Amino acid sequence: MKSEWVSKYRAEILLSGIIFLAGFLNLWNLWNQGFSNPYYAAAVRSMLSNPGVAFFNSFDAGGFVTVDKPPVGIWVQAASAAVFGFSSFSVTLPQALAGIGSVVLMYFIIKRPFGKPAGLIAAFALATTPVFVSTSRNGTMDTQLIFVILLAILVALKAARDHSFRLLVLSFVLVGIGFNIKMIQALVVVPAIIAIYLFGAALPVRQKVIHLAVALLVLAAVSLSWAIAVDAIPADQRPYIGSSGDNSVVGLMLGHNGEDAFAGDIHAASFLGEGDPGLLRFFNYEIYCQFSWLLLFALIGLFAWWRRPASISLAGFREGGIFSEQELTILALCLWLLPGLLYFSFTPGFLALYYLATIAPPLAGLVGISAVAMYREYRSDRVTGWVFVAAVLVTGLVQAWVVSHPFIYDPVRFGSLPVVVVAGCISCSGTLVWLRTKKMQAAERSSISVACIAVAILFIAPVAWSSVPLMNGPAQDSTDTGLAGLAGFLLSHGDNRTYLAAVPFNGHMAGTLIVDTGKPVMALGGFLGTDQIITAGKMQGMIHNGTVQYIIGPSRNLHGTLSTAGDTGGNDAILSWVSGHCTEVPASAWNENGNSLLRQYALYDCAGAV
Repeated sequence: MKSEWVSKYRAEILLSGIIFLAGFLNLWNLWNQGFSNPYYAAAVRSMLSNPGVAFFNSFDAGGFVTVDKPPVGIWVQAASAAVFGFSSFSVTLPQALAGIGSVVLMYFIIKRPFGKPAGLIAAFALATTPVFVSTSRNGTMDTQLIFVILLAILVALKAARDHSFRLLVLSFVLVGIGFNIKMIQALVVVPAIIAIYLFGAALPVRQKVIHLAVALLVLAAVSLSWAIAVDAIPADQRPYIGSSGDNSVVGLMLGHNGEDAFAGDIHAASFLGEGDPGLLRFFNYEIYCQFSWLLLFALIGLFAWWRRPASISLAGFREGGIFSEQELTILALCLWLLPGLLYFSFTPGFLALYYLATIAPPLAGLVGISAVAMYREYRSDRVTGWVFVAAVLVTGLVQAWVVSHPFIYDPVRFGSLPVVVVAGCISCSGTLVWLRTKKMQAAERSSISVACIAVAILFIAPVAWSSVPLMNGPAQDSTDTGLAGLAGFLLSHGDNRTYLAAVPFNGHMAGTLIVDTGKPVMALGGFLGTDQIITAGKMQGMIHNGTVQYIIGPSRNLHGTLSTAGDTGGNDAILSWVSGHCTEVPASAWNENGNSLLRQYALYDCAGAV
C-alpha cells in the first residue's frame, strides 16, 4: 500500500524535495549574511521611520531624494521589516521567498504541456542556477520581478487555452506590477505573452488583435500609474526623483533605467570580469559559472522539438502542430531567453551578473523540455536520437573545461569535480551509444536509468556553485563596520538636526549611515553622485536654518586640493563653499581606527558658518 502511494505521488514527492532544496539554498545562513545592498535597505528603514515618504520611495526619511527604482519591491521589503523587525534577514526574506515561489511556478508552467518529468527538471534547474540563488539572497528586487512575470506567463497560457480576455488582461496587469518593481526590465516577457495569445487562442484574428490592443493599454495604465501620480505632484512638495536627471519619474524611466541601461562603457563591463561583448560572452568564466552551465544542453535540445510545417503559412503551421500548447510554451520561452542572450552578449553597458537572473527561468524551462524531448528522440529510430548523446557529452566536456580553469578551480572546495564530470559524461555517453544499438527489452529498461544519471552529472557543477553563497561567515547587521566611528560621532554631535549629515556623492555611503543609525542622511548627488538637486545657495540656507550641520566631502591632498574620492557630479560648488566656510573635524575624532577608505574623506562642521 505504501509503495503504491509513493508510486502514485512520486512527482509530488520529488517536487517537495526540490522546493525544500530551493528553500535551503535561498534561506540557509541568510540571517548571518548582513546587508548586501545598503542603498535599498536605507529606503526600507526610511519608510519605517517615516511612512509618509513611502509612496515616493524616498531614500531618506526626510524626503530629500528617492532611490532609482519604482516602489513596489521596496514596499514588500518594508512590509517584511515591519512584521519581523528591521534587519538584513527581513529585508532579504521577500526575495528568498519569491525565488522559492518561482521554482514552483516553473514546475507548473512546464508540467501541463510536457509532463511531470520535464516540469521537475525545469524546477530543479531554476532552483540550482547559481545567479538565481545569489539574487534570491540579495537586497535587490529581481526575484520579486521574476516571480511576477512567471505568474504572468502562467496566466497567459491559460488565457490562450480558455481564449479568455479577462485572463489576458490579468496577465498584463501582472507585468505592469512588475514594471513598478524594476521598470523596463519587466517588459522582457511582453513579446512572449503576445505570441501565446495571438497564436494560441481559438478566436478570430480580428478579435484577438482587439483583445491584445486593449490589454496593452491596460499594461500602459498600470505601468505608468505610479509615475503619473508622482510627476503630477509639484516638485517642491515631494522628494527629488533620484538618478532621473530632470526630477521626473518619466526621466528616470527613459534615462537611468532605460537608454542608459542599454549603453555604456565597454571597458567598464570588461573590468568587472564579465568579458568583452561578443558571441562567446556567455562562456566567459564569470558568466558561465553563474548562468551558462546548461545553456548548451538547452539550445541543442531545441532541435529535438523542431517540426517542419506542412507549408509556410498559418494553416501549415497549425496543421503541423506548431501552435499547440507545447510549441507555444517553447516559443514563449525562446522569445524571453534569446533576446536576453543577444542583449547581454553584445551590450557595451554596465553588466552586473545578477541581471542574468531575469533570463534564468526560460533557460531552466528549456532544460526540462530538452531533457525529455531528447530522450524521447533517443528511444526512437530517427537519426535525431543521437542528439541526446551529443548534448550530454558536449555539455559535460565544456563544464569540465571551465571548472578546471585555474581562475575558477578551487581544489579545497571542489576537489575532483572536473574528473567526476568528465568521467561520468564519457561513460554515460558511451553506455547510451551501446544501449541504443541494442534492441532488446533489457536495454530499453536500462537506458532510462543511464539517461537520468547523465543528466544528474550535468547538475553537479551548478549545485556546487549554487551552494557557495551559503558558506559566507557570520556578518554584523550593519553594512560597513568601518563607518561605525563616523556614525557614532554624528549621533553624539548632531544636535537633533533634521539630517544627520549630507554626502555630496555615493548613495551607498549615505545608505550605510541610514541603515546603521536610522537617521536621515542627505544624499546630495543621489545614487551615483551625479544628481544636481540643490544649488550651493540653497545648501547654505539649509545649513543656516539648522537643517544640516555636518557635510562629508573629499579630503584635501598634500597640495591642498580636493581629492577625487567620489564623483561629485554638479555639486562641486557646494563642496567648494563648504571647504572654504566650514571647519574640518580632525579625523582622529571620527576615524579613530584610521580606516583606509575613510581617509579619502573629510568631515566638515558647518555650525556657525557664514
